[in-house]
Amino acid sequence: QNTDNINVKNYQEVLNVFYTVLNSGDENFSFKCNYDACIDDIKALVNSEFNLSNINNFVHPYNSYSSINVDILNSGKITIKNNKLYSQSQITFINNYINEFIKNNITEDMSNYDKIKVFHDYIVNNTEYDKYDEFNSHTAYDLINNHKSICGGYSDIMSIYLNTLGIQNYKISSKKHVWNLVYLDGVWYHLDTTWDDPIASDGNQYLLHNFFLISTNELLNLDAVEHNFDASVYKEAIN
Repeated sequence: QNTDNINVKNYQEVLNVFYTVLNSGDENFSFKCNYDACIDDIKALVNSEFNLSNINNFVHPYNSYSSINVDILNSGKITIKNNKLYSQSQITFINNYINEFIKNNITEDMSNYDKIKVFHDYIVNNTEYDKYDEFNSHTAYDLINNHKSICGGYSDIMSIYLNTLGIQNYKISSKKHVWNLVYLDGVWYHLDTTWDDPIASDGNQYLLHNFFLISTNELLNLDAVEHNFDASVYKEAIN
């Protein structure tokens, strides 16, 4: 959660600071360690890409990091340097793309469900999974510029679109995969555009809705391996 505390006294407060820095979009921020194990906790956190990516999933994709550098002084002063994933020119490109889509495809009388579905279908029909990592593509910019990406691009573009519409969401991930969790009509649903855009052995492109706004039970019945998320982190997904 967001915090204005710069004198951390436990691990939870460390997590709050890292989340706050990312969520605010700050590229440089310093705080102070005030408990014995603090520096060890920070080193463990920074060296765990999975834990950092979990924090990253809760912030707007435009504030997410491509890498984080942490300077640790013996005095206990910690400085976080956030190297952002998206440049300003890429953000402008994506925003123009989404605004144009909304202008041409979304009307006021549409339900949020229909607004999500029409974008889901558009993305699936106009992009494909970068199976061989041909473009080293993992962002929303890669997906709409090259029409190919891995799961990071699919989940980012959907999150940015949902944020533009004011629909509450965040990304959710396992150690192998990332997708979206969407709050709709008082319920949290899973939305995995990547897995609804399969690479078929016959070379044809297919549009599926198997992973479109489904419950956790439905998700795990379809796949309990690559969608094996940490329930202690993504608590809203337990329904």
